[in-house]
Amino acid sequence: MSIVDYSVLKNEDHGTEPPFKSDESGLHGEADFPIAVYNADVTNNFVSWHWHEELEFGYVTEGSVLIECGKNKHILNTGDIYFVNANTLHALFRSGSGTKSVFRSVVVHGSIVGGRDNSVYHRKYVAPITGSSGLRELILTPKDSGYSKILRLLTNIWNTENTKMPDHELYVRSELSDLFRILISISEKNVSARPAASIVQEARLREILIFIHDHYAEKITLEDMASAAFVSKSEVLRCFKNITGQSPFEYLKNYRLRNAAYMIKNTSDSINTICGLCGFDDHSYFSKAFKEAYGCSPREFRK
Repeated sequence: MSIVDYSVLKNEDHGTEPPFKSDESGLHGEADFPIAVYNADVTNNFVSWHWHEELEFGYVTEGSVLIECGKNKHILNTGDIYFVNANTLHALFRSGSGTKSVFRSVVVHGSIVGGRDNSVYHRKYVAPITGSSGLRELILTPKDSGYSKILRLLTNIWNTENTKMPDHELYVRSELSDLFRILISISEKNVSARPAASIVQEARLREILIFIHDHYAEKITLEDMASAAFVSKSEVLRCFKNITGQSPFEYLKNYRLRNAAYMIKNTSDSINTICGLCGFDDHSYFSKAFKEAYGCSPREFRK
């Protein structure tokens, strides 16, 4: 099992610094046209917990995919559509076994449609979506109103950006405008109040994830994580269990392994050096954990 990251899917050159960040703001598209499209096969992989300023739309092209948004879990079958609002903590996984799990996504900043914050386009068509505390995610199936048109728009946008056809910016912006108009109409019927406890726990988890990602190369204790979010150690455990379903140290280990795999592939540093740079102080444990995660030893992975 390995991890798919949007920044890795783009095949960007990040040098020796691993590109994995839980807050992916600024990674998607270009500064003057912030949109990117991805094709992710999570049959034997998964997209780890993260959030970003951009809105995310996607649809399953093969098999089924499990998407988790905070505590909410949704199984999407082939053809189903998902929407994840800006700054919503989410992750995507294979659903079930013996089947493919592939999806395509469009990750776009609202400014492409809304322009400046004081524009009528932002005020009427973007802010009502990104500013809605009751709208974190939407799931659409073929039986839902607006499904066919949204799928057509998403497919057109994905294909256009994937091929970078001439005048793609104008075409995509026009299609996105239609998409946002439909989304507003649908979202008005699907807004639901979020439990205060859930909002608080997700905010705390984001702070802990940021701390882990900034200090993963160091020795990290449960107390360190608690201090980063100004909570008790037991609350750290609760946040991880309730939202990610794993312990903070399981997450930390997997995050370190993910960065180790990136370094092994993209640098000439020795395996022993990478072991230390990723926060492992026991080489034997590192090799064993790496093989469990990637199915081969670090040296075999490099080959």
